[in-house]
Amino acid sequence: MSYHSHLGKRSLALASLAALLLITAGCTRQVTVRDWFGALRPQTAVRAVRRAPAVLAGKRQAPPRYANPDEALREAFRTQARGAFDPLTDDRQIGLLQARLRLDPQDIQARLDLAAAYERYKLYDQALDQYTRALNLSVPVSGRQASETDSKAAARAEAAAAGIGRTARQAAQGAAASPVLAAFLKRSPEAAEVWNELGLLQEQAGDRAAAEQSFRRAVHIQPKSSRFHSNLGYNFLQQDHLASAEAELRRAVALEPGSAAARNNLGIALARRGDFEGARRQFLAVADAAAAHNNLAVVLIEMEQYDQGREELIKALAARNYFAPAVENFKLVQQLLRQREEIARAGRGLPLSTVRLPALAQQTLTLIKEQTESVQPENRP
Repeated sequence: MSYHSHLGKRSLALASLAALLLITAGCTRQVTVRDWFGALRPQTAVRAVRRAPAVLAGKRQAPPRYANPDEALREAFRTQARGAFDPLTDDRQIGLLQARLRLDPQDIQARLDLAAAYERYKLYDQALDQYTRALNLSVPVSGRQASETDSKAAARAEAAAAGIGRTARQAAQGAAASPVLAAFLKRSPEAAEVWNELGLLQEQAGDRAAAEQSFRRAVHIQPKSSRFHSNLGYNFLQQDHLASAEAELRRAVALEPGSAAARNNLGIALARRGDFEGARRQFLAVADAAAAHNNLAVVLIEMEQYDQGREELIKALAARNYFAPAVENFKLVQQLLRQREEIARAGRGLPLSTVRLPALAQQTLTLIKEQTESVQPENRP
């Protein structure tokens, strides 16, 4: 082959390569890139360029730049969530129960167990949904001739209805749940636990008279339930029926002497009736001296007996230095005493009830109340 012939072939190959480059330079390719929220969007790439690694040896990768602080915070939260425990996906028991329900959606017991698991994690909306589904699958049974199978079905239905009451109250859906419980009780009027839950929903809605009737029904059906007597007694306390409250709460304490809720509520009733020593004994039966004196002080402050309340708080702080509730309540009562002195000096004769109490003392009483409300599914008698 001659030198000129070889040169001609090489020139022809170079010309073909140049033409190919010219053709591809005017074309584009479509690639996909995943954005921050997982959606796919097309992105145009004009040329393929080999990029250097993001992290070079001996150098630290530069932090990403965000368009605004909110975007950076969202990414931080997403990073934290990836390393956090999610009971809906990571709890083995919940996973097994979900698998059972995929195989048999009519499995009522599995729905009750799944609802109870959600409730323990305070996933009240999910628990309410499962309790509602379980109740809809349950066939109400009435009559004394019910078989053993029917009795178990009735017990499951009652558990579902009571669960609806508990979780609806926590999820602020009591207005929707009350008619459901009322309808259930028309078919199963001996369901004491459901009467109790209905009373708590009515009490939450502010209808204390209706709640009283529901609690009375629960006590009538199960007269040996300390919890039901305690709830009825606290309802009387809210209505300022102190004699009835004391009687019911004494029954509750007699049935369960170790009940902190019953003794605390009995202490409140006795203090409001003027029996401060008896109230102190009830508080001391279920708490140490600092907490007992503090609780009595809260009741006294609510009764506008500020001097006596301050004395109890001094005893609480003597029993336990820097006891946080007593410290805060002491600041409160000192403020109220100063306000009373200012009113007296001004000579306006305004009643002390016009002095608004801060929320702290009322929160202490709320904590006492919350111990009486209901029982979690794992502790149900």
